[in-house]
This record gives sequence, C-alpha cells and structure tokens, in this order.
Amino acid sequence: MNRNDILTHACELYLQGGIEAVSMRRLARDLGVTAPALYKHYGNREEMLLDVVSEAYRLCGEHLTGALSGRTPRERFRMAGEGYLDFALKHPKFYEMMYAPAHTLGVKIFPDVVTARMAGVGQFFNDRVRECIDAGLLQPLDAQEVSLTLWAHAHGLISIYLRGCLHMDEEAFRSVYFESGWRVIHGMATPQYEAEKELEDMAEGASG
Repeated sequence: MNRNDILTHACELYLQGGIEAVSMRRLARDLGVTAPALYKHYGNREEMLLDVVSEAYRLCGEHLTGALSGRTPRERFRMAGEGYLDFALKHPKFYEMMYAPAHTLGVKIFPDVVTARMAGVGQFFNDRVRECIDAGLLQPLDAQEVSLTLWAHAHGLISIYLRGCLHMDEEAFRSVYFESGWRVIHGMATPQYEAEKELEDMAEGASG
C-alpha cells in the first residue's frame, strides 16, 4: 500500500457516496490493510480527502506546465488548453475532486497548501491569456476575466462529457472541445491571432 493507492481509493469512495462513504475502517478493508496502518499516513478522513484535492491540483499543474515548451504565446495558450483536457480525460475522478466544495469534505475552509495549488492553476491560465493580449493576439481586455470565461466554457463542456451527457467517443469530444473553444475565442481574437491559427491549421493539414 502506498500513498497513491490510498488517495485513489478514497477519491472513488467519496465520489460514489460522499463523505459518509469514506471511513478509515472501510478504506483499510478495501485496501487489505488494518486501520492503524492507515493512521500512520493520515490522522482522519478529512485530512486524507484534503490530500486527494491537493493531489488533483498537483496533477493538473503537471499537465499544464508542458505548455511552457511552446515557442509562441499562441502556442503556449493552445497547449495549456490541451493540457487541461488531457488531465481531465486521463484522471476524471481527480478532475471532479478539484471542484469538491470544502464543506462536503468535512472542513470549513481549505488549508493553505490546497489554496496555493488552486491559485497556481488559475494563475497559469491568467498568464497564458495575458501574454496573448500583450502580443496583440487577443483584444486588450482584462486577462483574469477572459481567463474566467474560457475556463467556464472548458469546465462546462468537460463536466457534461464526463457525466455521459454527450454521446460520443473521446476523439469526437476532443474535436468538439476545440471547435467550441474557437467559437468562444473568436469573439476576442485579433486578426493576428486568426492569421496565426490559419497558418497552423494549414501546416497541420499538410502534415496529416
């Protein structure tokens, strides 16, 4: 038994039945260990569930940072969107845990380590939007407000897909995700952005 086993199973129990479904005794039984063995890792279930949320944000951040290898602001912006989608589709249970309200985990507020990771993910997207604005690719709007709009769109689409409301396979959903995202971005994009996108699309078509 390792930390990842504990967090993964605790995540599954919580998503199946809420906090009442998570107990140290049940978790220990399912993992084939004794309850005292679990208490060596966590003092209680609330502490454990908070670590699940923290791990979810860590994994998300890990997928996002790959976007920093992009050569241009627009490429980093696109790759950030891809990274967010990849995280959600590869780790759907952890994705849902990212948005679990504190009170449903048995605490009033999130501890600093969790809020710091939350803020880090939000800041990453803000930075990608801001550098596109500074590069003249997006209209000179408030970067945080633009980021919020784009996140709300992405989160909404991903959430209804993960809940089985869209009857399509992953490949089809990826296409819908990016096409729909472009329709949102189009209203904020400058001619420069559209020109760069057109060149990139042509290059992808030629390579395909």
